[in-house]
Amino acid sequence: MSNNTESFDIVDENNLPLGNTKSRSEVHTSKNYWHRATHIWIVNEKNEILCQQRSMIKDVFPGKWQSFFGGHLKAGQTYKDNAIEELKEELGLNIRENNLQCVHVLKSEPAKHFGQVYILRWDGNTDDLHFDDNEVKSVKWFTIDALKQRMLTGDFCNKLDEKVKETLSSYAATKRD
Repeated sequence: MSNNTESFDIVDENNLPLGNTKSRSEVHTSKNYWHRATHIWIVNEKNEILCQQRSMIKDVFPGKWQSFFGGHLKAGQTYKDNAIEELKEELGLNIRENNLQCVHVLKSEPAKHFGQVYILRWDGNTDDLHFDDNEVKSVKWFTIDALKQRMLTGDFCNKLDEKVKETLSSYAATKRD
């Protein structure tokens, strides 16, 4: 569950630490402070993307579908440590740092955060996932085409990350060769 007493490191518009922290509540309410987050795209062998339906009690976009997992970095936390922690918390997945492929860092003006984007290749069974009902309501695999269609309906709270899409296209091309 979201903890409004969490503190986030505050960074400038270039993602450089400013040396101070603010509460989650203050960062989300004011929308004046740049901070950091992780976005982990989970992709299977068929290049399908595991998407989540966010819990109804989330403070941002409750009940909406999202095509990645992750969260905000707590004060003092690294991107990779946060990604590993979020996957454990949200899905019950235990992964190692080297399982995460860095794609890029995106700058989200509306959210005022820098999101380290990762891809995790995972071919497990969704029935084996143990997610916290306070974070994730349900999960489902989507093809890229199906995902793009659903994003047009307003069911999703995010867009398809073009760099993730390019990376997945290169996976598919490599597989065909």
